[in-house]
Amino acid sequence: MKITVVIPTYNTGHRLYDLFDSIRAQTLGFENIEVIFVDDNSSDDLTLDILDKLNTFDNVSVVKLKENSGFPGRGRNIGLGMAQGEFVIFSDHDDTYNEDAFEKMYEEMVFNDSDMVVANFNQVNKGKINHFNSGIKERITIESFKDDLDIFQIPAAIWTRMFRKEFLTSNDIFFLEGMLCEDVYVATLANFKAKNIVYLPNTYAYNYSIRDSEGDRSTIHLRNRKYIEAILDGYFEICKWLDENYPEYGKNIFKKHLTSWIYTIVLSEISDEDRFELFKRAQIIFKKYYREDPYFKGKYNKLVKYILNGDFDQAVAESREIAKNQDNMNHRKGLFKRIKNKFSR
Repeated sequence: MKITVVIPTYNTGHRLYDLFDSIRAQTLGFENIEVIFVDDNSSDDLTLDILDKLNTFDNVSVVKLKENSGFPGRGRNIGLGMAQGEFVIFSDHDDTYNEDAFEKMYEEMVFNDSDMVVANFNQVNKGKINHFNSGIKERITIESFKDDLDIFQIPAAIWTRMFRKEFLTSNDIFFLEGMLCEDVYVATLANFKAKNIVYLPNTYAYNYSIRDSEGDRSTIHLRNRKYIEAILDGYFEICKWLDENYPEYGKNIFKKHLTSWIYTIVLSEISDEDRFELFKRAQIIFKKYYREDPYFKGKYNKLVKYILNGDFDQAVAESREIAKNQDNMNHRKGLFKRIKNKFSR
């Protein structure tokens, strides 16, 4: 097989068909693709039934875990260990690939003798498709991360990255288990260790589905204490690795992530006590590696100052104030949209 696709699943349901159909339709040829599903002990009979049906294909393998691990890292590691393809890519279970994605990335891998090729992705929200803007418009082709530090500003989205399998295993690059940011961890280590890295900003290979309705939310919208802390757990593991290897690049790595983490807390409904404890626990990483992300236009400067100074009660109050202003802004936008729609009929 040329490529192995590793897909951790959990109560995915009918969306598995959409993902699988997009893999079968690849212009590279489905006969050149190995698919490995690793199910995290789904309780949904529909998911398990679909996996049994897909397991009838010769180039499809299904592993069903007996205990739920709670996060995708374990399934991805199991799939990586089983992979027979020269190259490997890791997909989420509820998205799709564009039909020429694997062919374009594979050709770049072979032509450049790359350890990693990174494509771009679309954001799909309520049927509307938007090209993600990474802020980097030009193609990047480098021998080492030192050739272009912009490589650290590319999203860590693991599903847009194709790796040489031998590169990952020989460098002991595996996913974190029992926490989130397992993809950021792998992307970070790969950025530092890979030779011949290619970034294709104009190749939109993946369609990332954003869902935020009751009972049907993407992981990015699961803003509870468990998931926010699981992200922080991942940050600590990345921080530990950076401290031992490349501490001088920590601010490059965390520039976008720490502000995004704050954004998640601000929009969450977790208690003031949870906010206090999370801000307190995160302080050490903020002191080491926080760097303002201009994208947020200084919105969180006061909140970050409170975290850095250890004024966690003030940090909680400021996070609530930002959330209130955000709610008011969203209300005004919604009202304006309704008025506009009314008069455009």
